Amino acid sequence: MAEVRSLTVPSKINLILKITGKRPDHYHQLQTLFLPLAVPADRVELHWSGPGIRVCSSRPGLPEDLDNLGGRAAQLYASAAGVAPEWMFRIEKNIPVAAGLGGGSADAAAVLRLLNEHYRILPAAALTALALQLGADVPFFLTPRPAWAGGIGEELTWLPAELPAVPLLLINPCFPVSSAWAYRHFEPERIGKLPGFHADLLLEAWRAADWEAFGKLLHNDLGLALYEKFPLLEMLRRRLFQLGACGVQISGSGPTMFAVCRDADSREALAEALQQEFSDLRCFTAEPYRHF
Repeated sequence: MAEVRSLTVPSKINLILKITGKRPDHYHQLQTLFLPLAVPADRVELHWSGPGIRVCSSRPGLPEDLDNLGGRAAQLYASAAGVAPEWMFRIEKNIPVAAGLGGGSADAAAVLRLLNEHYRILPAAALTALALQLGADVPFFLTPRPAWAGGIGEELTWLPAELPAVPLLLINPCFPVSSAWAYRHFEPERIGKLPGFHADLLLEAWRAADWEAFGKLLHNDLGLALYEKFPLLEMLRRRLFQLGACGVQISGSGPTMFAVCRDADSREALAEALQQEFSDLRCFTAEPYRHF
């Protein structure tokens, strides 16, 4: 039987996303706090097949082969490692698409990891350089653990592994938003500066499991344009607070939102109430990703 390798890859949310500038190549510089989540997660399988690169997905309508970010990752790896590709990748797609959860980036990173675990050719720095060519948050998914990220997202500083699990509920409104749209509509003159100690306060609240304080410190510079463009998101934000959420924010370029709850019981009650009122939403009980 031909060898098959597989990897389950997490989604992510941005607890803080602060845009600090824009580079000549149009990438935005930022400071962000990544949190990987075990749910929702994709699964990527690597099969050896005939010559070339094939990518297929469990979700109809997604790009395949070299039109898929995972296919482009495989192509970059083959060129950098000097390996003739003979690979087929199957992606079991559970992370919502164009949702601010990093699903495409996670899959691309999984392709790089699977190939390098087999061939063991590229050092970590070279693999990270390939990941950055694919997208600003792909390097994070090579070693997905809570991390501060600077630059365009590639300058990573890992957080302590023993931080308490945040009681989170993810709410996906089931429509896509492109990252390009969200960043294009960011208006820096409308966004104030965060105080320099903001991040320290969030980490202090996190260590203490003080979810009331933690929820007040969530931040996303892209949120303003998203709330204005999509009134449903503002409606959901208000309702989540009315139902007892300690904090609510949009992840990344949206439209997925997350609510910080007081505990697991209040999270369950919040999800049930929300689904009764908004039956078209997808809610995920988000657990931390611990496989690092």
